[in-house]
Amino acid sequence: MRNNKKLIVRKAVVNNLNDVLKLVRNTDSTLSVHESFLNKGIFNIIIIEKIDNREANILKQEAIAVGADAAVSKDVSRFVKGFSDVVLFATIYQIQKLVKKLKLQCFNLKNVALELNDIIKPKQKIFKYKKNILDLSLNPVVMGIINIDPCSFSGDGFTDSDAAFQQAIKFEELGVGIIDIGAESSRPGSKFLDATTEINRLLPVLKKIRRRIKIPISVDTYKYETAKVVLSEGADIINDIFALKNGKSKLAKLISATKAGLIIMHMKGIPENMQTNPKYVNCTSEVYKFLSVQKKYAMKFGIGEEYIAVDPGIGFGKSTKHNVELIKNISVFSTLGPVIGALSRKRFIKSITNNDDTTSLVISNFLIALYGADIIRIHDVAETMNAIKIIKALREI
Repeated sequence: MRNNKKLIVRKAVVNNLNDVLKLVRNTDSTLSVHESFLNKGIFNIIIIEKIDNREANILKQEAIAVGADAAVSKDVSRFVKGFSDVVLFATIYQIQKLVKKLKLQCFNLKNVALELNDIIKPKQKIFKYKKNILDLSLNPVVMGIINIDPCSFSGDGFTDSDAAFQQAIKFEELGVGIIDIGAESSRPGSKFLDATTEINRLLPVLKKIRRRIKIPISVDTYKYETAKVVLSEGADIINDIFALKNGKSKLAKLISATKAGLIIMHMKGIPENMQTNPKYVNCTSEVYKFLSVQKKYAMKFGIGEEYIAVDPGIGFGKSTKHNVELIKNISVFSTLGPVIGALSRKRFIKSITNNDDTTSLVISNFLIALYGADIIRIHDVAETMNAIKIIKALREI
């Protein structure tokens, strides 16, 4: 046998479908091969929670039949009645075949099929607002925070509308993709602010910024009265920390009618009590379920799916352990839409690093963007923009 000294066998690193496509193209294969391997090149691990054990048994057998597999509770194989969790291991190609089989099954497996199909369905990474589209397909977009509440938790609240206006101009020049204006503090222990005071703080700043900058403006509010005024004055997005739980149908109908973008956030409790010993059985799962339910609620009122972004609410009713878990699992929420990563000046970072200097904050923002956040909500724009450039370079390879 001839010795081929040029032969190399090595692992490949694949993080997404684009990475798969690049690898396959390098083989000089045909276009039909490219398309075929796209659905075979990414291995998915999908959790199905609280499924009937009878369904889990069928699911496992059907998964094995298409070349995939599933981890199930010992109660499933023992035919014990009840509910348990399943972890499915499969490629997109295998899931597509599994979905066809499950649609023919009894019990609730038809709904499982629909959910699986939705997870693997290709989605454009865009965020719509008014008549515009924010492209999130390649690089994270930075959302620059402008606080005009003197009690802001980060200590940067502007009381001068001109100073806030200048900050917005600076952010746009630095390459920020969204300006987020807030007039009510949501720091732990804070009290609710009335709509009249909030509107009076917001309007002078919003009017000045809207006349000058071209990038979209988000307003951090959960009140119908405030949202109605700011949307009429040129705001593009409503950033709701209560995820329509406060404004409910009235706010949802307003956002739908104005075609505004909507950010829905998870928070356990309210700002006044959210950090009083927050507890979860499974933090990621509970946050995901809440955001999924609230997204469906929003869509009932005609808010388009591509007009909704989700924020797992890091720091809002979570311990340090919960926050770290959400950072690590941030890409889980991508099946719900664009994901907001908001770590800026959060107290838990100091509890990990023993300081809250800019370096720690930038590293944290870099990691949450690398793990899969699409929009990075920050105060320290200049420093974080450099970190985003590194992610851009990594994704272009």
